[in-house]
Formats: sequence, C-alpha cells, structure tokens
Amino acid sequence: MKMQELKMESKLKNNDTIRLGFYPYTYVRTVVMRSLLFRREDYLKMLKMGFSEIAKFLQESNYRKEINELATNYSGPDLLELALNKSLAESFKKLMRISPGELGLLIREYTKRKDIEDLKTIIRGIFTNAGEKTITASITGAGTLSRDFLASLLKEKSVESILNSNRLVDFSLFREGLKELGEKRSLAGIENAFDKYYYTQLAKFSEMLPEEGELFRNFIQKEVEILNLLAVLRLKKARFGLESIRNFIIPSGNGVQDAMMVQLASTEDIDNISGLLQKTEYKNIVSKGIEEFRKTGSLIMLEIELYRHLLKQSLLFMHQHPLSVDVILGYMFAKDVEVRNLRIIIKGKQLGLGEQFIESQLVY
Repeated sequence: MKMQELKMESKLKNNDTIRLGFYPYTYVRTVVMRSLLFRREDYLKMLKMGFSEIAKFLQESNYRKEINELATNYSGPDLLELALNKSLAESFKKLMRISPGELGLLIREYTKRKDIEDLKTIIRGIFTNAGEKTITASITGAGTLSRDFLASLLKEKSVESILNSNRLVDFSLFREGLKELGEKRSLAGIENAFDKYYYTQLAKFSEMLPEEGELFRNFIQKEVEILNLLAVLRLKKARFGLESIRNFIIPSGNGVQDAMMVQLASTEDIDNISGLLQKTEYKNIVSKGIEEFRKTGSLIMLEIELYRHLLKQSLLFMHQHPLSVDVILGYMFAKDVEVRNLRIIIKGKQLGLGEQFIESQLVY
C-alpha cells in the first residue's frame, strides 16, 4: 500500500480533519484541461457527421494522442472506445500526480467511483457471458485500481470469486446481494452494495473536510439524492415492495434528504411522487419526466434531465470558485460526462439511430 493510502486510511480511522491548502498551480492546470472539453456546438457538429467523420474529428481533437497510440492494434468502434477510456484514465491520473498533499487524497477518494464502475462492468460481463475482449474494452482503469489488476479479475470463474478478490469493498457486504443473485438471478443487490459502500465512505470523508470543502459535501449529497430518486422511481416501475426499495436507498448524510426518500418510497404510485416534489428544485424535471413515462413507459428522459441538473451544479463550482478544490471536482464530473456523451454518439451512429434521438440522450 502506498504512503498516501496509508495516510488516508489512518485519517479515516481517527476521524482527523483533512487540511486543504491553496494550490494555484493545480487549479490553473485544471482550468486549462477544462477548456479542452467539448462544448454543445461540438456535439451538434458530430451529430451531423457519419461514423468515419466522427473518428477523424476525434483524431484531430484532444483525443489525438490516445487514438494514435492505439491505432496500431485496434480500429473502428473498438479503437474509439479504448481511446475514450484511456483519455479518461490519463486525465484523472494526471490530476492525482499534480495534486500535492491532502488534495491528492481527496481526488483519490472521488475517483474510486471509477473503480466501482469497472468492478460492476466486470461482474455484469461475467454474469452475461460477454467475451473477454468486450469486457476489457469497457474497463476504464480511471480509478485507484490498476487496469492490469482489473483485467486479471476476468480469470476468476464466478461473480462470487471476483467479489472476494476485488480489493476495495469488504466481501461481507455482499452477503445479501449474493443471496439475491442465487435466488433471483439478479445483480441489483450486489451493485447496490458497491454504491452504498462508495457513497458512505465519501460522505464520511467529506465530513472531515474543513470549511472550504462545504461545496464538495453539498455536491455529493446532491448526487446521492438524485441517485436515490432514480432508484425509487425505477423500483416503483418494477413494482418492488417498500422494504426492498428502502434497502436500495443510499444514506446521504443529510437527515432531511433521507427522510424524503423514505417518504417517496412509501408512495403508492409513481404519479403521486410528482406531487411530493412540488416544493423542491426537481419539481419541473420530475413533472416532465413522469409525463414522458406515462406516454412511453420509459424513465430515460427523467434520468437524463436529472444528470443535466447535476452537471449544471458542477459547472457552478468551476465558475464561482476557480481557484479552489471545486474546480477540480467540477472538471472530473464534466470529463466523465463528455466521455459518456461521445460513447452515445458513436454507438448511435453505429446503430443508424436518428440525429434527434441521439441528441435527446446527451447531457451538456
């Protein structure tokens, strides 16, 4: 275990305060990285292009280095998918390198979300018997676990053995999820255990931050609130019972927020949830999303609008606090969203989907 990780573990155990200094070099470098992200007009250009034109556009952009490095061994969609993952990983690892002291510890804690995503990708791939090549191409390696280690998990023979070897979450936290996997052939409980672990640890970490970490705390609570809202709506749609839904709610560290989620879980019908949210910032988003659900039976539009709302919060961090830790966290969230958007455009073009439909799935 590296010295920074030992230091972090010691602080978490002792509930020490994390002291965030002033790091202008890191903040300015992050602002420069942020300026290279695609804007709305770039996405609109790509929507009018064919697949080969998009590939060329990306090769002439900030993804040039990754595409050129991988082009000797890969081509087509595989090349672009791997280049996107590599760019995301290198961006996050660069931030860790240029972030001294306890600022680096905060970034490490935040990037563990990519470890969780990668572990869930591997487990889903093994569960659905996806090929090793397909799973490997989907691993980002943008967190604290190395890509080599993540790839080595593909040699495990079962979901249980992967969980036992994951290096991040204690195996005991998966007992209920493994039981559900055996009885219902569902990964939902296991994936929820990963999410609960990550956000519980992050909330615990955020409580150790000084006053300048308040926006970070608020952002994490907002993210958990949105994840919980989506989980409640999805599970209501799937007709899960109250106790099952409650088990999926992630503690946010905000008692009022958590109580509201339990109240939403107790609501009999999805339509009634809109009424309970009338006095919240989600009022219009949820009303439109539920109206769309009535027409199509899909919650995708609601999910996209809620993530757009979260992206706006991260952009506020970057503009209102350009020389603080918030600009780093805002950049990381925005970079993650960019890679997601590019995947959607590339996959949509591959499948021959309409321009308007692809655009409706983007967050910007």
